[in-house]
Amino acid sequence: MPQNKAQGAPAPKKAKTPKGDRTVVLQPTVVVLATYILLLLSKLIDITLINRENEYFSVVVLQMMIFLLPAAVWCKFSGDGYVSRLRLRLPAVRSIPLLLASALLMISGGLLISVLFGGLESLSSNFSLYDTFISKDNGTVPAKLYLILAYAALPSICEEFVFRGIVCHEYERGGVLRSIVFSSLFFGMLHFNVQNLPVYLFAGAILALTLYSTRSLFAAMIVHFLYNLFGLFGQPYMSALYNLTGSRSFFLFLVAVVFFISGAVFCGVASSLYKKYLYRGYAALYRRPVLTEPYQIKASYLEVVRAPSAIACLAVYIIALIISWL
Repeated sequence: MPQNKAQGAPAPKKAKTPKGDRTVVLQPTVVVLATYILLLLSKLIDITLINRENEYFSVVVLQMMIFLLPAAVWCKFSGDGYVSRLRLRLPAVRSIPLLLASALLMISGGLLISVLFGGLESLSSNFSLYDTFISKDNGTVPAKLYLILAYAALPSICEEFVFRGIVCHEYERGGVLRSIVFSSLFFGMLHFNVQNLPVYLFAGAILALTLYSTRSLFAAMIVHFLYNLFGLFGQPYMSALYNLTGSRSFFLFLVAVVFFISGAVFCGVASSLYKKYLYRGYAALYRRPVLTEPYQIKASYLEVVRAPSAIACLAVYIIALIISWL
């Protein structure tokens, strides 16, 4: 290094960052990847394990391992108070119309998209979890209660905690829109079904909008639960309703009417809630975006899709599709 002749002192050197001080920032897609891998492994388990008398118990245990275990590890290493930032609060009473409208919007929109992409045959399909665990109802009260717990309540709690809780919270630093886009995308991919992917993308977007409108993760869980209940007990009657109308056009017209009415109610109540937040001076409960320039926004989206864990999620998704086609 050359000497500073005027002062007789060596020129300053750039300080090196100690290796121990380097911080590795993990993307929330690490949690998503863990759920994908665990779910894929559950598909590879001998199917006889869920055909015995402990079928519902197996479904409950598997869901808790697939979702809650990775989520618990993420929350543990995210520091104290992290869970409290995930909006785990009950929705206000004034949010009830929005929750009902959101559920109807998901149901009617899902039906329209299903018929559009899958034809009328999709109306008679049985409700299943991730195209692996098919719900079975023998008509008894205990069986129905097990169905509600294992196929409606638990999935709504587990999936919403991961995708509308952790994923939305983490991606908010790039803007709420980025949060909605990627939480919906990874939620849709979770189900490992290309044909129904548009339905899951739509449902994920509505659930994210419900979260931000009510500022309550429990609100998204409730709407998801109502949607699952319809899938369990209402979906089988859609074919009968179609036959009753006697016309595909009339059936789609009725569903479209429900869709637009519920959408109007949803938007109206959400607007009213935001006006009350503004009038009462409520602080926003989501992270303010740190992005100001268009190129920064574009870079934030590329940052997500270029993350190794996000690429791995896509790889697992493709592998699951290949397995399902074999």
